[in-house]
Amino acid sequence: MRRHCRLDCYVANKVIDDPLWNKEFGNKTGYTPNDILGVPLKARGNILGVIEVLNKKEGEPFEKRDMDILTALSLRISTILEKIKLFIELDRSVKQFATLAEVGTLLNSTLDQAAIRRRAMEAITRLMNAEAGSLLLVDDEEKELYFEVALGEKGDKVKEIRLKIGEGIAGWVAEHGESLLIPDVRKDPRFYRLADEKTDFVTRDMACVPVKVKDKTIGVLEAINRLEGVFTEDDIKLFQLFSNQVAIALDNARLYEEIRETFFATAEALAEAIEKRDTYTGGHTKRVVHYSLAAAQYLNLLPRDLELLKLSAILHDIGKIGVEDRVLRKPGKLDDEEARLMKMHPSIGADIMQHIKRLKDIIPGMKYHHERNDGKGYPDGLRGGDIPIIARIIAVADAYDAMTTDRSYRNKLPHRAAIDEIQKEAGVQFDREVAEAFVRAFETGKIEG
Repeated sequence: MRRHCRLDCYVANKVIDDPLWNKEFGNKTGYTPNDILGVPLKARGNILGVIEVLNKKEGEPFEKRDMDILTALSLRISTILEKIKLFIELDRSVKQFATLAEVGTLLNSTLDQAAIRRRAMEAITRLMNAEAGSLLLVDDEEKELYFEVALGEKGDKVKEIRLKIGEGIAGWVAEHGESLLIPDVRKDPRFYRLADEKTDFVTRDMACVPVKVKDKTIGVLEAINRLEGVFTEDDIKLFQLFSNQVAIALDNARLYEEIRETFFATAEALAEAIEKRDTYTGGHTKRVVHYSLAAAQYLNLLPRDLELLKLSAILHDIGKIGVEDRVLRKPGKLDDEEARLMKMHPSIGADIMQHIKRLKDIIPGMKYHHERNDGKGYPDGLRGGDIPIIARIIAVADAYDAMTTDRSYRNKLPHRAAIDEIQKEAGVQFDREVAEAFVRAFETGKIEG
């Protein structure tokens, strides 16, 4: 006999004769109950599970009192389970938003676009509890998407893949500017299988959101294979917040890079304008910049120092704007008074730059690039370690270019002879470590010979 009760509880006597009895259970366990009482676990109209009790003691059948007790127990358990579920979801949400805040701080702690892209990639799996993630950027000229950052052993193969706008799930998102939640990518006709084939990766489910700057889609973020269950609408909302952070960080970095490039181009144009006053120094600034950065590769400089070195090298002779043409363009050797006037150009350059607060850090490299290690240089006669490292580097690069270019009063030296001279003057005119780095750059082909 079987019967239902309120709240859909279920009672079965003589279970073996009940058509709902799963005989496989008895076969595997070697146990078949006589009677069963089952009550659902419900919360907010959803079934969370079922409580079953088997074979009442003393062999009596289950009765209404048993049903009432078990029903009351199921309500209590359902309430507890629902609270646990809500607590777990709340805890997960708190952790996700904490991670989102942490990642946002990390993304905005740099203006290096490459670093932002890599950090965004690394954050996806942690934020979305995903097996993998990807960042694709839009190539406006080619109307394609490409993997700017691809991590792992198969990263290079992934970076070979380019999608037409509209092609694949990411291409669809890029074309329409809308997010997608795909619980089973194999059933989605937009799924682009080549990425899996190239990497031996198996994509199951995916959350995909556009990266937008001022309503323009500049890229697409993908979270692939949720580690527990499948992605939900709540995951998509979180992913969209993350995408907004990535977009802001990338746009800030792009604007900074544009301003930086414009500034360097302006500085280079100014340096070239000054060079045109001297027919013997055409291209001098560009060569000094190149030589300085080549030697710096063998010195332990921070990225900030490298940027200061480049800018200081570009502007190292800007003080010549204050040197009279009769001195600057004199075809022969300078007399003592003319040499004195020429030696004023580092100080003049420093005076010009001190009016621009943002450029105060490049003044030491400009002002002291004619100082000598032995203290016999100018304008202040600094010695050894008192000379800023950037000035020491420019000093060698400047001297090398002077030796290897023609002057009205002498012919240029062969490159090897100029390097021999630098080695000879290491520790005397030039800083020994910088001289050695310069020679190494020459011998490895980074400075032409």
